[in-house]
Amino acid sequence: MRGPIDYIIVGFENAQFDGSILAALSDAIDKGIIKVLALSLISKDTSGMVTILDVNQLRDEVAVNFVQKYGVSSDSITTDDTDEVAEILNEGEAAGLLVVEQLWAKPFKQAVINANGYLIAEGRIHPEAVAEIEEE
Repeated sequence: MRGPIDYIIVGFENAQFDGSILAALSDAIDKGIIKVLALSLISKDTSGMVTILDVNQLRDEVAVNFVQKYGVSSDSITTDDTDEVAEILNEGEAAGLLVVEQLWAKPFKQAVINANGYLIAEGRIHPEAVAEIEEE
């Protein structure tokens, strides 16, 4: 049984990658909260040229260790997926496309199934929206 699977796209202007993003992902993986199913990097240079990087192409030591430890690849990310991300990017920006399984939800899902329950709806409310509601 799988937990819910989500995709997350994060954008960067003048990105300064220092390993902290992969460290945060590693922490969540090690705690059994998520499993990273796929990760790809997309960038658009100032002339509009798009580059797609499979995580296995990264040479940074932190990235190489992350890929080796967790077996992460870009295999399940399609060209259509990366093309959609590239369309969103402005020139000079980059993005990470992350696909994760929410492992924490598997016992909950099984408990619902065992109680003859079923999913009616799901969604996500961004923290910014909650803050706006709380201000009203």
